[in-house]
Amino acid sequence: MTYTFHSVKPSPAIWETIMAAHDSSVFFTRQWDDYLHRMGIHTLLMEVRSNEELVGYFVGSRRWLGISWVTAPSMGTGTYAQGLCMLQETTQAERISIYQQLSQHLFKSHKASYLQTCDYQLRNTDDACSPLLDKASVHYNKRLTYSINLRPSEEELWQSLHYKSCKYCINKARKEGLSVRRVEQEEEIAGFALRHSQHLKDMMRRKHSKGLPCQRHKNILALCRSLFPHQVLMLEVVTPDGLSIASGIFAYTPNGTATYFTAASLEDHMHLCPNELMVWEAMRFLHNEGVGDLILGGVAHYKKKYAPMLAFVPVLIFSRYGLLLNMRKNIKQLYQRLMYRGKNKKIAT
Repeated sequence: MTYTFHSVKPSPAIWETIMAAHDSSVFFTRQWDDYLHRMGIHTLLMEVRSNEELVGYFVGSRRWLGISWVTAPSMGTGTYAQGLCMLQETTQAERISIYQQLSQHLFKSHKASYLQTCDYQLRNTDDACSPLLDKASVHYNKRLTYSINLRPSEEELWQSLHYKSCKYCINKARKEGLSVRRVEQEEEIAGFALRHSQHLKDMMRRKHSKGLPCQRHKNILALCRSLFPHQVLMLEVVTPDGLSIASGIFAYTPNGTATYFTAASLEDHMHLCPNELMVWEAMRFLHNEGVGDLILGGVAHYKKKYAPMLAFVPVLIFSRYGLLLNMRKNIKQLYQRLMYRGKNKKIAT
């Protein structure tokens, strides 16, 4: 099938159409677009048409780094996945074909020389998508992630948790008198963002030798303000005397999917197990909101305690020039160096 593509200006009506699509998520909302705009990133929105009939949209961003790059999602913003949002169900083979045709459109119209997209709809529990990509001669990287299925009942979710590494920690946190507080008022966002940034900085000090970047304070504040009140869950774990020792942010759409944006705790209070209690309360809240999947992002060992499912999410890469394909592994590292230049030195002082 042949598709055509047309750039359009984002509007409330278009965002409503996209949100109603079966494969939409929080990353395809007007609120997430507002967050990216606050970060200085402008959304590239394109109609996807077949026989002049609107069948979907492409959502991404375009940047100029010597050449024009189109990425979906934009790196360094916590956007887990973007790309195609179709108004009708499409097979994985069809989605791959659309991306191929989109890349050719971008290259021939000189709108971009490089296209990279991480489409969560191409995920599989194994390498099932790889033969389709290999057959279509598409370059790709494999991205592994854990996600929690929140569709079972709360009792079933509790039973699925690992006893020694999770249930025990949750019960211990409760016995220690810890409680989880949710930000429900807009005027509380600034204070929460500041405390969450402090928790992240404490975590960075512990992992300084690994040079791990974390979200900046301005990113956190922009995200919380843009998604509040119906698409962001801000949680804090507090001690009986009111001290905030852990915090986390979960972006979601009701009856859709959620993502584990950031979470951190103070080192001196980790023995109280605040993280496990916070994630469990987030699971309960999101379950009651009708969320189907909580994307944890990455495959860190500690996430296994929540009984997640492993998914393979391919990152598709299209380039007008072969040289750029050879450089693709260094793109993320280069971006992080530019974004976090000098930050480790500041933390170390």
